[in-house]
Amino acid sequence: MEFNKQTVVVTGAASGIGYAVAQAAARLGAQIVAFDRDAVALEAMRLDFERNNWVLIPVETDIGDQQSIRRAIAIDMAAITGVDLLVNSAGIVSRGLFEATTADDWERVLAVNLSGSFYCLQQMVPLLKAGVGRAVVNVASLAAKRVSYTGGVSYTAAKAGLLGLTRHAAFELASVGIRVNAVCPGPVWTAMTQRHISEDERQQVASMIPLGDWLSPDDVAQAILFLGSPAARMITGTTLDIDGGLSLVTGASFESYQRARQ
Repeated sequence: MEFNKQTVVVTGAASGIGYAVAQAAARLGAQIVAFDRDAVALEAMRLDFERNNWVLIPVETDIGDQQSIRRAIAIDMAAITGVDLLVNSAGIVSRGLFEATTADDWERVLAVNLSGSFYCLQQMVPLLKAGVGRAVVNVASLAAKRVSYTGGVSYTAAKAGLLGLTRHAAFELASVGIRVNAVCPGPVWTAMTQRHISEDERQQVASMIPLGDWLSPDDVAQAILFLGSPAARMITGTTLDIDGGLSLVTGASFESYQRARQ
């Protein structure tokens, strides 16, 4: 994969999957535009990139606020003449049960996880047209096709909506050469996950995954960069599951599967 001198925009860039994508693309020579609302994390990211001689444009942005996105593109990205890859990675989780989900929880999660991706893509279409790569990757979740065990109904609904957005945008934007795809990660071992999952729970989840382990953020990042690269030039409107085989599991463990056949 080659991203030398290309411009890669990553939302939710200061942590988790977004940070892994930014690092991986920077190692390949890309200039990174990092959208995140956490100013402290963005500064830490700037220092990390500076130490590695990578090019970073940090942009403090609230992806859940349409006006914040507009300002970021019009002002902070004013000197950018083209975008080669947009990665919509920003996301938040609401953990309440269905009946306990408040209007504020519902609207905020959809604003960040779904509407923010729409507005970022819509506002960056002119820049993507001017780019060489002309690719977009939306970070959905295995929950988009099933149900989220860690997030609430708003998370599942937003990620499912993101797949619909991906298909529709891919269909319309193909006429101007912009490819739009999505990834659906399974369990990813991030700093946020570590704060909420005990060691016993971690091992229990790992035992359910056919490949035997959680995903790392870099596992997802490498798949995203593939979809954003020339190697995927004729791939658009698709969803790539990155889950260690978890979507193959029907509820029984592999050990019980084997026992039933002995």
